[in-house]
Amino acid sequence: MFNSKQVRYKTILRHLLFWLAYFVYEAVSEGWADEDTLKFALEPQFLTAIPVAVLLTYLNLYLLMPRFYYKQKYARYAMAFFALILFGALLNRFLNYAIWIPWDNIHDPSIYANERKDFWITVRIMRNMIKALPVVIVTMLISLMRNDIKKQKNLREMEKEKFSAEMGLLKAQVNPHFFFNTLNSLYSLILNGSDQAAKVVLRLADLMHYMLHEASSEKVPVSSEIKYLENFIGIEQMRFAERLEVSFQYSGDIHDKMIAPLLLLPFVENAFKHSLTESNGWITINLKVTGAWLYLHVENSYNPAPVPLKSGLGLKNVKRRLELTYPGRHQLSLNKNSETFEANLKIEL
Repeated sequence: MFNSKQVRYKTILRHLLFWLAYFVYEAVSEGWADEDTLKFALEPQFLTAIPVAVLLTYLNLYLLMPRFYYKQKYARYAMAFFALILFGALLNRFLNYAIWIPWDNIHDPSIYANERKDFWITVRIMRNMIKALPVVIVTMLISLMRNDIKKQKNLREMEKEKFSAEMGLLKAQVNPHFFFNTLNSLYSLILNGSDQAAKVVLRLADLMHYMLHEASSEKVPVSSEIKYLENFIGIEQMRFAERLEVSFQYSGDIHDKMIAPLLLLPFVENAFKHSLTESNGWITINLKVTGAWLYLHVENSYNPAPVPLKSGLGLKNVKRRLELTYPGRHQLSLNKNSETFEANLKIEL
């Protein structure tokens, strides 16, 4: 990254290079005429033409454009721009009249003898205006292009920062949401005096290690995410061993495949949340990786209740994360009937 001093030096160098190029252009064009030779010649008037061109350029860039053009006052800018070019043409004519005509009288009498001595010569003033236009317009276009590039860069950085902030917020919502449910499960086991409580603590420790050290990354191995799901399912099975039948299977080439962390958990968590009612329940989880695609199928039992089944924070969260992380590269369908709830997810890894 460049600090402010380096940026200032780069800006000064860029301006110097531009004016050097303009200097060479003027010197070559003055001596070119209509001959097939390349000459490098400087007329004395060039010594005042360059400062006038510099003055017009920076008045346009740093006065007229900020005051009128950038505020979309285009009519006022057009009038001010015309006045600026006319001012430059008159200033050039005045310098020629005050400096270079007397100069020719001393150093080149033959030219002085043929020179018109009037200040106001309309054709020459118009010619000065036309000569001033290219450098002012070119610098204006360069400035607009640089501003547009800078604006696009800032927009990309803002989008990136917004994406990072929103993803961080969504991940932060996952952690307490999950641990709240897990601690409830552990509390139930302790109240019932179950010897499974110690195993739950060990699995919970593994889950916390994963969430603290791996889930902060943008992508994690699919194998790590599967192990995470296995620990979560193991905790829930210890709690509902007699009331819940769970099947979890995965297949395919999961090696070297990466996925956004904590993306699959909400579907599994939702299945555990809604599969048990007054009777026993069941959950089927199938995960398959084929080529660059990951397929997740989660199906669970539920009995229709007076209060309609709601997706809750977990599924709303994961839908938004899918939109941000895999835009146009995922398909999600949630279906329910009188006895089952089904989630099908397809992601291009």
